[in-house]
Parts: sequence; structure tokens; C-alpha cells
Amino acid sequence: MHMSFFRFFCVLFMFVWGWESFISARTGRALIVAVGEYPEDGGWENIHGDNDGVLMTELLRRHHYSQIILLKNEKATKEAINRSLQQLCDDTDAGDYLFLHFSCHGQQMMDLNGDEEDGLDEALIPYDAWCWYLPGVYEGEKHLCDDELGNWIDKLRHKAGRTGQVFVLLDACHSGTANRYTPGLFIRGVNMIFAPDGYCPKPGTHLERSLKLKPLDNLAPALVLTACKPEETNYEYYSRKSRCHYGKLTYSFVQVATRNSQAFTAGDWCKVIEKTMRQLPSSALARLQHPYMECSDEKERFVLSVIH
Repeated sequence: MHMSFFRFFCVLFMFVWGWESFISARTGRALIVAVGEYPEDGGWENIHGDNDGVLMTELLRRHHYSQIILLKNEKATKEAINRSLQQLCDDTDAGDYLFLHFSCHGQQMMDLNGDEEDGLDEALIPYDAWCWYLPGVYEGEKHLCDDELGNWIDKLRHKAGRTGQVFVLLDACHSGTANRYTPGLFIRGVNMIFAPDGYCPKPGTHLERSLKLKPLDNLAPALVLTACKPEETNYEYYSRKSRCHYGKLTYSFVQVATRNSQAFTAGDWCKVIEKTMRQLPSSALARLQHPYMECSDEKERFVLSVIH
């Protein structure tokens, strides 16, 4: 009798220890870049990306992410972003879940390496990036272009391995006009191309952001969700409940992730978020915004929570 109880206790201990080891083997790690207040001399209108940072931090903590790096406003410089991405790379082990979130302005800029059909890169705008190209003074060193972001995603995919995943949310766009003269309307983008005077983009038929995500056996699957299609404008959403402006993609993503703990394919994530965006009270212009998705494998299923 005593021996049976002892054996039962040993089996139970090994089961619990094995389960805890399985859980602890996967760590959720995140970088949240949330810029709302830009320097006056940078040329950017203020938005409310910093509000998104609060929402996303709370959401990821509820989903058991233990390493969350939040870069907000003046802390979200290009150098700090690169340093934080390197820290995530250094810390990541096989099987980890990586989440990158950017809420900020976006801008098209001249293609520096000739890999874009239209001669333009898409860039995210850190706190210390300027809006204008000034030869010999500022030539885009603080912009975070899609080529750079793609390289970081590849590095994280290598570190996380096939059993991990990389989930990216980009609540920015490279379209839109200044919002200075439209009270209550906030747009995360600008139509002005960052380039020297006289720079002429080439005509192209494939103008979408391309991070060149490929399914490879030794790399973690990757999903990138962007707030709108390339030709569309990213409008902010005003929540009467919290009396705050948020990015429409961020707000809708939080609603979906709070209601659902299940895994979706990349395409289903895009569909359910678009449906949620459609249900938000908004102007006719804002309803023209549709989320855009890129992924390494359309059949792969992605889940936010580290424990599932």
C-alpha cells in the first residue's frame, strides 16, 4: 500500500515537473515601439502611438510574456530600437515566441540597394528621424526601412527555430496627408517621399511592403500584420470608453486577442481583425482602411499566448 502510494507520488511529480519544464522551455519576448510625441524640429505631426504601447504591454503580460521591452516617445530612437532588437536576439532560445509591435509614423524613402521595383523602400519612423532629406545633414540614417526590419526578423526566426514563432504588428503607413488642420483626425503617415530633390520613383505593379518571408525548415514561422494596404491611409480610432486615441490595428488586435485564445492562420488573423475594424464607429474615410498581411507560410497557425 505504501509502495503504491510512493509510486503514484513519483509519477505525479514527474508529470508536474515535465509539464512545468515544457512551459518554461518557451518564453514570450516582445519589443514595443510606441511613438506619439515627436520633436518639433523633426517635421512630424504628433499622434497617439504611445497609447498603443500601454494597451499592448497589458495584453502581452496577460498572455504570459516575461520579457517586454517598451520604448516610448523619446526612448524610441533608432539606436535604442536596434539595441533592443539585438538584446532580443541574444536572449532568444529555440521555441520562444517573439512579438514586435510598432506604433508610429511611416514614410516611403528612396531605395538604397536597388531591390524594390518602384525604387522606394517603406520605413518606420523612430523618435529621432527627420521628415526631410537634407544632403550632408540628414540622409535617412534614423529611418528604419523595411530591408532593416526584414533582416531583424530573419535573425529572430533563426534564433527561435522551427518550434518558435515571430509575430509582428505595424500600426503605421506611408500614405496620408498632414492632419494639422483637421481637429480630431490623426493619420500615421505622410505622402512626402524621403529623397533628394528631383528623385523620380519608377513605375511598378508590385508596390506592397515586401519583407521576403520564406518558409524554411530551420526558421520560425513569421507573420506581419500592417494597419492598411500600401495605397491606403492609416487613421487613428477614438475610444469613447477610455477617451483616448489608438491605432485602429492595435485597438482591433487587442479586442480580438482578448476575446480569443485560439490559434489562427495568417489569413484568418487578417480577416478577423478586418471584421473587428469594420465594427468600430468611424468616418466614411476611415472605413476605407483594410489590414494587410505577409507571412512565411499561409497554412501555419499563429497564437499570441505563450501558454496554450
